[in-house]
Amino acid sequence: MSDQQANYTLGSREVQQTILILNLSVAQIDLSITEGDNSVNTLIDSFTFMSKHIEGIQAASQQIVDMSTESDEIQAHNNLLLSEACELSAKMQQAVIAFQFYDKLSQRLGHVSHGLSGLAEIVSHEMRVKNAEEWEEFKANVRKGTTMREEEELFELIFDQHVPTNEAIEIMKGRMLKRMHEQSEEEEDIEFF
Repeated sequence: MSDQQANYTLGSREVQQTILILNLSVAQIDLSITEGDNSVNTLIDSFTFMSKHIEGIQAASQQIVDMSTESDEIQAHNNLLLSEACELSAKMQQAVIAFQFYDKLSQRLGHVSHGLSGLAEIVSHEMRVKNAEEWEEFKANVRKGTTMREEEELFELIFDQHVPTNEAIEIMKGRMLKRMHEQSEEEEDIEFF
């Protein structure tokens, strides 16, 4: 091993910056997985619900055909069909929203990958790892890559406020749950025609 290789060690500032980036990445991954699990569960529930209602629509439709001579019963079954279709439409809307969460998951994991790649690039070069300007530029680039509200808030908690990672994750989970609840209430107030 040469003298240059033996002296290639990270100082405390560089180690601290490395740990902060890794903590941010770990937190982003954890939040992404949580969000993904919630979305997948919603999708499973929505598609199961839709399947049951499709069966109900099919059965009601067959009954209409079977009773085609009695108009009052036909009207009642038509009303049932409309009700079933309306409920199915609402659940399909929930499925679309859940698919949007999958898109956010993909974006967030892409940002994590980019951040980890940049970190590896800096740490792998002896001259860059000791350069404070390189670290500040890298941190600024990571911050620019936070395109979602939750990512920016997580960045602020970990980098700006120095909140421990586990605590930052719990704070963000609480905020995200609250926002999902608020969004749910807003959607309930929307009338679909």
